[in-house]
Amino acid sequence: MKPVVIIGGGITGLAAAWELYQREVPFILLEASDRLGGKIKTDRADGFIIEGAADSFLVGKPWAWQLCREIGLGDRLIGTNDHNRKVYVLKDGKLNFMPQGMRLLVPVDPDGLLASDLLSEAGKRRMLEEPEIPGGWTGSDESLASFVRRRFGEEALEVLGEPLMAGIHTADPEILSMRASYPDYLEKERLYGNVTLPTRQTEIKPRPTLPGQPPTTFVSLKNGVYEMVEGLAAKLGDNIRLNSPVERLDPDKTVRLASGETIEAEAVILTVPTAQAARLTQSFAPALAANLAEIPTLSSATVSFGYREADLPGPLDGFGFVVAASEPTHLLASTWSSTKLFGRAPAGHALLRVFFGGHRHEADVDLSDEALVALAKTEVRQVMHIEAEPVITRIFRWRQANPQYKIGHLDRLAEMEGQQTPQWLRLAGSPYHGIGIPDCVNQGRKAARSLLGIE
Repeated sequence: MKPVVIIGGGITGLAAAWELYQREVPFILLEASDRLGGKIKTDRADGFIIEGAADSFLVGKPWAWQLCREIGLGDRLIGTNDHNRKVYVLKDGKLNFMPQGMRLLVPVDPDGLLASDLLSEAGKRRMLEEPEIPGGWTGSDESLASFVRRRFGEEALEVLGEPLMAGIHTADPEILSMRASYPDYLEKERLYGNVTLPTRQTEIKPRPTLPGQPPTTFVSLKNGVYEMVEGLAAKLGDNIRLNSPVERLDPDKTVRLASGETIEAEAVILTVPTAQAARLTQSFAPALAANLAEIPTLSSATVSFGYREADLPGPLDGFGFVVAASEPTHLLASTWSSTKLFGRAPAGHALLRVFFGGHRHEADVDLSDEALVALAKTEVRQVMHIEAEPVITRIFRWRQANPQYKIGHLDRLAEMEGQQTPQWLRLAGSPYHGIGIPDCVNQGRKAARSLLGIE
């Protein structure tokens, strides 16, 4: 039997490979660069564990932690330090506590919202009036910004909707598709006429847990998220080939590498960014390639600083902060890594990171290392009053690595996955059905099963 060829060695491609490996289906995974993992990258230095992008993954979507258990990493899973679970919002130049009882945008605890200074009195009243606003969703797609304005008001969009909900996607809320990113909110509006009351009811009746499910909302691994990549690589072994860029994909399933080598494939799973996927499919599926090219991307960057705790003006007493849309800053958010997760900094030290780029300041990603670090230090000084020099600094840039689910995204995917995609080809990864690590794991494994006629 010819091998299934997986193009792309991020977590989606690795998950697809694991599914095939488990089923004893021959495969070859081709990764263009000299490392696996895609946006999963962990730097371990001087006792610090520094993440390049995601530092944890959601437990409620079980596919990532279940995969960790399958490959023998169950005892390596660690939960977030939820006794320190405080989140702030940078607004009017200061860090304000997130109101108690918020579930993203929804005030599950009205008293918690009313006691907060984060929003004006009018803004709080408008949010609490959401159950009385007539349901207006017609079934068509709309932007996150449109939805939040309709249901919760303009101030809620500025202070919570953009930094929290669009921020998860590194996206512009004016174009981010609700159907693709937060369909459960639309479904609640359709079924109940509002979002708040059914969300509160869910809090009263929590979802049942799965066997072996970790107790915290998010989990990571003791030595960083990259442990998952290392664990998969160790299991998959010689079927993985690094430094193997693909030059062309032919309609007869021949995979042509830049080295001149050719591989006759039984089927192909593409887990590469959309620009590369469009290039590889242009010759035999031009309509598919055109739709792939219509999925936009944005760039982002993180700068991590490690400090001696004695040099800080105070403890990092929370998980970090997000930034209200109106703030005159280049920061998108900050994670206080050594508070959020155990073992991220050596004894007597603290680790934090700040985020740049996105739709407001994408050009920051292309600053020189010196300029980006200087900008990060200035922002940290202004917001957190940290004057000390860090003992360690790390920069990670993710150029055009954040796919944007613009309005109509699911309709575009339906076209692509219908008549436009050949039967022997599957697309999977963050540009399609979810950006998180669990989503990507699920997509990779589903793509492999689909090719085998299992799902």
